[in-house]
Amino acid sequence: MNDEIREPPPRHAPEKVARARAFVETLLQKMGGEVAVEVKEGPEAIAVALTGRPGNALELNAPLVESIQTLANRVVNPMAEPRKWVNVEVGGFGEDGDPAMKAMAQRLAEAVRRSGQAMAISPMSARERRQVHLALSEAEGVSTRSAGEGIFRELVVLPDPAKKAGA
Repeated sequence: MNDEIREPPPRHAPEKVARARAFVETLLQKMGGEVAVEVKEGPEAIAVALTGRPGNALELNAPLVESIQTLANRVVNPMAEPRKWVNVEVGGFGEDGDPAMKAMAQRLAEAVRRSGQAMAISPMSARERRQVHLALSEAEGVSTRSAGEGIFRELVVLPDPAKKAGA
């Protein structure tokens, strides 16, 4: 886990959302892609979903998506500003998520509540981290944070006794 303590991400950062959208759309267009870009802001991160349009010849594979995500984070999060992570994924937003990820998140939250100790999990894809964040966003007694950069990014579940269910 990254020992550096950073300021928590801003809950609402419209300028970062706009930078993320503009950067990703421009980059894909310059690469010759016909790709729809959908952007959603959450309390912890900015989610960017890419969906190929008819006639798209650009392969939206894992190395390309990871590269776009890395570059977008550099553009959206200058060093002097509090960071709000940009997660890039292909195929739109899976609102329901993976039931196995939700169950794992609940077991992890229970272990953190029992032990009173923060727990970090890695490695996880950006999509999996997002699902855990969403699954635990209203969980009583725990909060989540992402820490680190790139392939070393991990999800941390922290005890938060002041947080009540649905808060």
